[in-house]
Amino acid sequence: MLYFIGLGLNTKHLTKEAEFALKESKKVYVEAYTSMYSQGTLEELEKEIGKKIEKIYRNETENQFEKLIEEATNEIIAFCIYGNITSATTHSALISDCIAKEIEFKLIPGISIFSAIPMLSGLQEYRFGRTVSIVKPLENYQPTSFIEWIIENKQRGLHTLCLLDIKIEKDSTYLMQPYEAAQRLVEIALDKQIDARLWKCIVIVGACSKKQLVFATDLGKLEKFITDYDVPSSIVILGNLQMDEEEFIKNLDVFK
Repeated sequence: MLYFIGLGLNTKHLTKEAEFALKESKKVYVEAYTSMYSQGTLEELEKEIGKKIEKIYRNETENQFEKLIEEATNEIIAFCIYGNITSATTHSALISDCIAKEIEFKLIPGISIFSAIPMLSGLQEYRFGRTVSIVKPLENYQPTSFIEWIIENKQRGLHTLCLLDIKIEKDSTYLMQPYEAAQRLVEIALDKQIDARLWKCIVIVGACSKKQLVFATDLGKLEKFITDYDVPSSIVILGNLQMDEEEFIKNLDVFK
């Protein structure tokens, strides 16, 4: 039996159903490389459920997933994901493996960034277009396709949730800062002869934590606002605003 458990965005988001499944499980694993808590620690969760949680990092994924599937054939195993369960393709692939190998499994959802952002920004959920991930450019990996989806969403009058890059290894953590994302967007848009500095946006830092910040600005101002936040951040590039959305945004902090 394999439980897929969404942990939510902080340690207090754990549902009763998830808590029961964790306590019932023989072993508990957490995918530790695509996200993290905005508040709280795994150590706190370990104390709550009374057992050790083993972290799975990116370079261990294939071997660890094979081990996890094998263990689930004879024992109750929990595989945990920050936020909700199927936000990353690797998690969906693991579910497909369970189906292919006829291993019993159960999905236990958690509060995700996708449900938190509309609430925190005052934007209507059904007025969001495709979500994009903004990735830190590396020497041999410099994706730019996310700008196409943002442009298409804006043409349709829709908002775009931009998830900012997170890279977590055993000995290092990289959290893309909002200003880095703004600089990257402005740079790529300029190649398309678009002045993205004028794009209005809402920045959400540390969603659902005590460190949470939500403010409205534009990319031109944001790219100059140097920060070093130690919690995940997201940016919403605004499409056309409805009247109630405009009223809500007026109450947000505005970075000028």
